[in-house]
Amino acid sequence: MSSERLGLTAWLVAGGVAVAAVLIGFVWLPSLQASALGIGVWDAICRATGITRPAAPGSIASSSAAVPTTVVWNRETLHAAASGEAQRAKALALGCASCHGAEGISPSEAFPNLAGLSEEVMYKALKDYRDRKRQNPTMQGIAEALDDQKIVDLAAYYASLPLKVRSPADPPSLVVVGSPIRSIAPCAACHGPLGRKDGAPSLEGQKRAYLKAQLDAFASGTRHNDINQQMRQIARALSPAERDSVAEWYGNQHSE
Repeated sequence: MSSERLGLTAWLVAGGVAVAAVLIGFVWLPSLQASALGIGVWDAICRATGITRPAAPGSIASSSAAVPTTVVWNRETLHAAASGEAQRAKALALGCASCHGAEGISPSEAFPNLAGLSEEVMYKALKDYRDRKRQNPTMQGIAEALDDQKIVDLAAYYASLPLKVRSPADPPSLVVVGSPIRSIAPCAACHGPLGRKDGAPSLEGQKRAYLKAQLDAFASGTRHNDINQQMRQIARALSPAERDSVAEWYGNQHSE
């Protein structure tokens, strides 16, 4: 009889240990994890059991919206950006002339010059507008009507147009030195000594008002299609007067 009691006691102890282990492993520890990660307790329990709950549709949309651009630079993308035919886009570009000029030189300070921009810059700009990663109602509407072939053809067309620029005056220190004490890299590091460098948007020959508007948009976050937020971080660190000074120097190079 005593052996039966010992056996029952052993089973009860083993069962109690098992229940405690389950409670600790799948309830108590997940609840601590939920608190640390900022997720629901049920989500944490599911994770502990190896079950991954599908993300809510809203969270997927939010994650997608946070991506600054859908353009990923690799061999295929670079090849695509350079694959257009300028002649094929000549008629299409007539619709752009009222804002950007017949030869890619804008008649207005509010709109950028497109003449001489690299294929990569135009390709990314139009794709970002089409994907609504860059905000401008007019340009978004125009870009949404363009397929990939028209985008690369327009990129080739504007890259083929010449841009005459003035010899610049001595640049401000932010252009050539930056501000090391504030961890601000010089503009020339990415955009080249005179505002032109392969792989970066050209500032050479651009309109002052347009450049100032873009720096202000990066600073406020209303423009957010910069990969890794480089421009947003730099623009936020600059004062309004510094943003104006940089824009004015680059703007003074543009052709009349």
